[in-house]
Amino acid sequence: MPDTPINNGVQMVKDTPVLGKDVMYFIQSTNPEVAPVGAPAIAPAHVTSGDTSIEGDLTDEQTHMGRILGYSANEDSVELTHYLVPGDKAKDIIIDAKHNHRQVKVWRVEVDPRLATPEGDDTKAYPAMFGYAVVESVDISDEDGFSEIDFTLDIIGKLVDKYEDGTPGTFPLSDKQVALLQELYGFERPGEKAGEFTSAGDSATSSTSTTTTTTTA
Repeated sequence: MPDTPINNGVQMVKDTPVLGKDVMYFIQSTNPEVAPVGAPAIAPAHVTSGDTSIEGDLTDEQTHMGRILGYSANEDSVELTHYLVPGDKAKDIIIDAKHNHRQVKVWRVEVDPRLATPEGDDTKAYPAMFGYAVVESVDISDEDGFSEIDFTLDIIGKLVDKYEDGTPGTFPLSDKQVALLQELYGFERPGEKAGEFTSAGDSATSSTSTTTTTTTA
């Protein structure tokens, strides 16, 4: 025991946790004909579950001096479950990648206003992880309720959250884009649009037409 007591204190954050619904996932095809430079990212419609696994093998050996452990290969993955909606390109991108052995780009973005950094006049940058992936599996469930798709993306190398120069990786979204991603529709006045919300002007296509300028790698 040291002659002088050592107490370097503790660190703790007291705040409300990030909500799961504020974590958004985006994908993009690596087929240049589908997603050329400047193409938008795709937000799968009606996501019910998103899981990111940061895993990897360990080297585990026993020696005369005891057990020794070391890190081996990274095995990160992303699993998404969402309902099938007509016009949603996510299913087509995933199935095309699986059938034609293509890679897929994937982003995990924490769209929490406390984490936002202003970027331009009406855009904020949110913390994000990014990776190139291959599709391990795709399951489509057609039960009595809504048709549902679940797919697992195995990350090539590992998920990255920094640029090559070490600066944090971010995903740009405007306030309007965030609202479109989080709400089915916005306020309207009588006679402003016609039909149900699925056919009320841009309400059904807003999320699929949302664009950014930094969604390609």
